[in-house]
Amino acid sequence: AAAFTSDNTLIKFPIRSYHSTSFTKATKMQAWSCHGDSQKEMIDKLSQANIISTEMVRDLLYKVDRANYAPSSNTIKNFFGGNPTSIAYKDAPQHIGLGQTISAPHMHAHVLEEILPYLVKTFSPEEPVRILDVGCGSGYLTAAFGRWISIDRQRRGAVFGMEVQPSLLQTCKSNMDKEDGDLLESKMVRLSLGNGWEGLPEGAPYHAVHVGAAAEDYPVQLIQQLAPGGIMILPVGPNGGLQELVKIVRKGNAGAWPQDYDVTRLLQVRYVPLIQRPNN
Repeated sequence: AAAFTSDNTLIKFPIRSYHSTSFTKATKMQAWSCHGDSQKEMIDKLSQANIISTEMVRDLLYKVDRANYAPSSNTIKNFFGGNPTSIAYKDAPQHIGLGQTISAPHMHAHVLEEILPYLVKTFSPEEPVRILDVGCGSGYLTAAFGRWISIDRQRRGAVFGMEVQPSLLQTCKSNMDKEDGDLLESKMVRLSLGNGWEGLPEGAPYHAVHVGAAAEDYPVQLIQQLAPGGIMILPVGPNGGLQELVKIVRKGNAGAWPQDYDVTRLLQVRYVPLIQRPNN
């Protein structure tokens, strides 16, 4: 896989160096260790590690309980110990079925710190924001985006959660119904089945897109659904190998790839693959 930076330098994978606006060397060392016995304790530890660096993200995540989205896992329980509820607050990914996972809490925090402050800085509250979460899976990050809009009295918008697996889409809905069902009832969050590589044209253009699975190459059709000034967080790289989490910002009105986009490397990651078509 390859991409172009803002100076048209070709990036090839795997990349051995990376840069992040919110992950310093110290915070990277503390990632995977921000465990808690409650949502608040987990979020407080992520804040102490400076993985969560803004009050906006911290206060938002206090309101979206990970225990509603992360199933208990015997494997993780045997590794960490603790009761089934507290397992949800371990800083580790968990399997949710069909080869998919809910990401570790520090990764969710990192994504939110990249996207939400950028949206606040770039777009006025009068402009309704549209956010697309590709591979919504458990629904945790989709709910977090929706809750951010709901608690900001000055901001309006909608979040589109997209999943390729029908059963996972139902899991997402069931998880949200536990304590965040108001987001679905108000249509602030809308869920749909579809191919992430193709995006969701009917909701475009989007001010922000998050992709929760790794693409082996850049999904141009999806990228071009960004609004001018829009931001995308996307893992790119080989299936089963070392991947790169990148930030893509659309800088031009024409939306031609790659010249109308800035690509910034954030950090090295390992994600499950972005599935091309439904697997019934």
